[in-house]
Amino acid sequence: MALSIGLRPIGNLAFTPPVRPGGRRSAAALGCGPALLVPSAVLGLALARGGARGYRYRLMAGPAKPVEPAVLRQLGQETLEAIARFTASVPTRGVWKDLEPGELAQQFETSAPEEPRDYGQILQKLEAQVFPGALSWQHPKFMAYYPSSTSVPAILAETVIASIGSVGLQWKSNPIGTELEVVVMDWVAKFLGIGPAFHHSSQVGGGIIQNTAGESMLNIMICARVRAHRRANPELSREEAFYQDSSKMVAYLSDQAHFSAEKACRLAGLRVRKVAARLEGNYTLNPSDVKAAMEKDRAAGLQPTALILTYGSTNTSGCDDVKAFKDLAEDDLWIHVDAAYAGAAWSLDQFRQDAQAVSEVVTSVNMNGSKWFLCGFDSAFLWVRDRKLLLDVFSASGVFMADVEDMSIYNPEFKDWSVPLGRRFRALRIWMVFEYFGTSGLKSYIRQAVDQASWLRSKIEESEHFEQPVQTVFGLVCLRSVHGDEVTRQLAAHLAAQGYGLAPTKIADRDALRVALGATSTTQADVEKLWSDMCEFAEAGSNKRQKR
Repeated sequence: MALSIGLRPIGNLAFTPPVRPGGRRSAAALGCGPALLVPSAVLGLALARGGARGYRYRLMAGPAKPVEPAVLRQLGQETLEAIARFTASVPTRGVWKDLEPGELAQQFETSAPEEPRDYGQILQKLEAQVFPGALSWQHPKFMAYYPSSTSVPAILAETVIASIGSVGLQWKSNPIGTELEVVVMDWVAKFLGIGPAFHHSSQVGGGIIQNTAGESMLNIMICARVRAHRRANPELSREEAFYQDSSKMVAYLSDQAHFSAEKACRLAGLRVRKVAARLEGNYTLNPSDVKAAMEKDRAAGLQPTALILTYGSTNTSGCDDVKAFKDLAEDDLWIHVDAAYAGAAWSLDQFRQDAQAVSEVVTSVNMNGSKWFLCGFDSAFLWVRDRKLLLDVFSASGVFMADVEDMSIYNPEFKDWSVPLGRRFRALRIWMVFEYFGTSGLKSYIRQAVDQASWLRSKIEESEHFEQPVQTVFGLVCLRSVHGDEVTRQLAAHLAAQGYGLAPTKIADRDALRVALGATSTTQADVEKLWSDMCEFAEAGSNKRQKR
């Protein structure tokens, strides 16, 4: 028998058991009299579990409160079970989904449900309608784009963040949100070898967690524009600096830089000058080429304003030589380094000198904790050498905000460091990841991808069938067939049929494949199986050519 009860926030609820055939109520089955007072939280739990002692109840209305601890405990356990089942099933699912746009949306109603639904039904729909359409970047055969690594503490931290339910407007609105972000941003900087000038403890520089690398670069390019105006005209007020003509200001970047860097410059009102990177090694910017472009622009009446260098380009993981641009930094050019992917490698000894160069040269730097760092999305880290450069642009307040007279190390008013006023408690996720893995565990994870990629590169170097169009050093391997683009495309199709998630690309106008290692479940055995499948394809092609 189903019982429909509308729950309301009234503390205790009078519950009358159903009537047995013959007119007698089955109170004895519940061990109570004709009427039973039940705390609303307990009843919500009983309903969520489907009833007590054989009774089957259906939740027809939401719980008495949006957050009931007992209900949260029960439904949270059931949700974690569903997540665990999905996670365990990921290796058995294909990487790419054989779907057409709109196919998934057809499973859902065109309007939201008017009445509350049983949570068990919601979980059933989650497993039947959502998980099958989700592309898990944690799949052992997912080797496209770059990793988007998550972990047990990162997953659970999201639940904790949601349970706290705070909005980090400023220190007063969530003190631990602000202070923990200060702590973890200094932790990450030290872990990567980014110098003390960028730490909050310097009381001059500091770091902030953003949504994405693109958002970080947009904020930085806006600041570069405003700084250039104020330095060109020291008499300008902070307000007037925003309204100056920036049409002659130019930002320089490699033609290998991510398109989000170009977007950031455009949105900030800066001209974009792409400088061709040289293929030697792996597409790096040559300082003389940048200087030549700047001189040409100056002669045309333009104003060089900013330079975005790339450490770990998306297509080939190429790196600009940051130290080679030190004299441009001394010429008052804002130099920013986009290390969204490869900045994580600075934690390893063999790449530490690159972090040192960044510390000596640049004005700002960003890297993503959501790529190769186990922190999950979104975890975009941004550091600046001088926080005043951010405050000059983003400071704003209202009479309803708490007065802040002394911005100490642990009270930096992050609302004045970027566009958003409200901020999520993302620092908790970073803290939990560091606590759970320690720096040694994070290094081990990062090193594993480097080692796997090194092993695959060594096999390619020994092969007569494949070659590397560029030299890579991180977790990315770029390869192609020595027999031409058509065979490379056939290789891509063969590996896709074997269930691999790879991203074909173009390098120097030739077809190539990117193998981006670092997915959390990719093992050395998975990499060896990839190589075996590649060799199988190559041998089959070789036999066909011999028969001709």
